[in-house]
Amino acid sequence: MSTVQVDAINESTTNAGVTVDGVLIKDSKIGGTITVPSSTGTMALTSDISAGGLTEADQWCITADVSSSGVLTANWSRVSGTLLSYKGTGMTQSSGIFSFPSTGYWLIMVQAYLSSPASGAGSAQLSTVSTNDDFSSEDEIGVNRIYQSSNNNYTTTFSQSIIDVTNVSNDKVKFHLSVSGDGTIEGSTNPVNSSRFGFYKLGET
Repeated sequence: MSTVQVDAINESTTNAGVTVDGVLIKDSKIGGTITVPSSTGTMALTSDISAGGLTEADQWCITADVSSSGVLTANWSRVSGTLLSYKGTGMTQSSGIFSFPSTGYWLIMVQAYLSSPASGAGSAQLSTVSTNDDFSSEDEIGVNRIYQSSNNNYTTTFSQSIIDVTNVSNDKVKFHLSVSGDGTIEGSTNPVNSSRFGFYKLGET
C-alpha cells in the first residue's frame, strides 16, 4: 500500500474547503460522517470543533399589568436576577416589536399570567404575531386565552411557536392583547410574578 505524505492540502477554490473521502473540512468545521472504531479509535476535541447546542437563549417579561387591548409596547424588560441570564447576542425590542439577532429556526415560548379578577364576565387573549415583511402584513401564530363568566379567575397559560427566520430585517414578532371586561395580563418587576416570553435558537435555517 502506498502512502502520500504532504505538509498541507489547500483548497483550490476560495471558501470551498477540502473533501477527504466524503468528509468536508472547511473553516475549522467538519461536515459529514466520521467513523471512529470502537476499540482503537480516538478523537481529540479542540476549540475549533463546534459542539452544537443552543447558541441563543433569551427571556423577557413585562413589568406592569396591562388591561387594555393593543400591542404590548411598553414596560418590557429582559429577565434578570440571581443566576438568571441569557446566552448569545439576545433579542432586541423596540415599542414591543422583537427583532432576532441572526437567521435560523427559533422557538418562541410564552408563559402568560392572564386574569379576570372581578366578578362578572371578562376575557383576555394574548396573540403572538409574526411578519416576514416588517409588519406590512402579519399572521397570528400563537394564542394564550382566558374567559370568565362569573367568578374571579387567574390562570397561567402557555403557547409555543417555531419560526424560520431568514431575514433579520423583515422577520419579527410582537404580542397583541385583546380584553373585555376586566381581562388583564399580569406583569411585575419581579420576574417570578410576571408573564415571560422566551426566544431560543434551535439551529441554522
